[in-house]
Amino acid sequence: MDIKYGLIAIPVVIAIFAIAIPGNEPFLPEIDSKVQEVSKIQPQIADAEEQKVRDYTLVIEATDFEVSPTAVWHAWTFNGTIPAPTLRVQEGELLRVRVINNHNLTHSFHAHMADYDPKHDGSPINTITGVGAGSMIPPGGEWTYEYNVNTSGTTFFHDHAASEGLGIKDHILQGLYGSIIIERDPPKTFIDRDIVIVMSEIGYDVERKSKGPVPFYIMNGKGVPGGEKALEEIFKEKGLDGVVEQFNKTIPVHYAKVGETVQFHVINLGEQIHSFHLHGNKMISSTNDRGSVITSQTLPLVQGT
Repeated sequence: MDIKYGLIAIPVVIAIFAIAIPGNEPFLPEIDSKVQEVSKIQPQIADAEEQKVRDYTLVIEATDFEVSPTAVWHAWTFNGTIPAPTLRVQEGELLRVRVINNHNLTHSFHAHMADYDPKHDGSPINTITGVGAGSMIPPGGEWTYEYNVNTSGTTFFHDHAASEGLGIKDHILQGLYGSIIIERDPPKTFIDRDIVIVMSEIGYDVERKSKGPVPFYIMNGKGVPGGEKALEEIFKEKGLDGVVEQFNKTIPVHYAKVGETVQFHVINLGEQIHSFHLHGNKMISSTNDRGSVITSQTLPLVQGT
């Protein structure tokens, strides 16, 4: 079981994700590209004393998102997206992340990894002990974090600062979180598509533009159901097709071919319990990339898994 500070990271593998039905054109919504999918970022790769190093740079900054026709979320982001760009690394490598704080509050980068110098923890313990105090990054500052990568699997990172009356949870829910995908060495060859899904809730700083519902839950940065009419009303007016259309406006849509194997890395970084459920497919879930597997129809995700 891949346990990071008492929290479980869960990759999910399924045999078939989506089936295209002849005669039915898929609904393709207009979605803000900043939050439609988990962002991709290319690392700089170099060798250091025979250990390969993956270098990433993340910039903390304020970013506004229109999460519905009724509201704007004044969020905080890594590189302007929610969730942050996915960091991919391979077993045996050194993960090195340079973080620049362009926001007006102290922030940090706290990764749920197991093998690293405590000075790179990016938590209040660094300030308390004075060891790596700079990893709690003041406005205008920066810090480079390093982690030895030993075991493949799915984990995550988030801000671990608290400042000016805001707790750690407020910093996280404002958008400062993302995923780390640790790939096998050698890599898997049976996966056709690899998808990251991060679930959470919208942070505290939301500006109402007009009357109407504001989304609470988010998936890869998009509000659910999106601040439109309640789903019950949509169902009465348009039936199940209307409900599907409504969700497709506000959450990511992923496509796959019949017979493909799709791997989902599903993470809950919110305060609420979320779940992951696919219709008409068999899921094989694992608590880490090399551990025991179980079959299930619904994958419950408690906070921080």
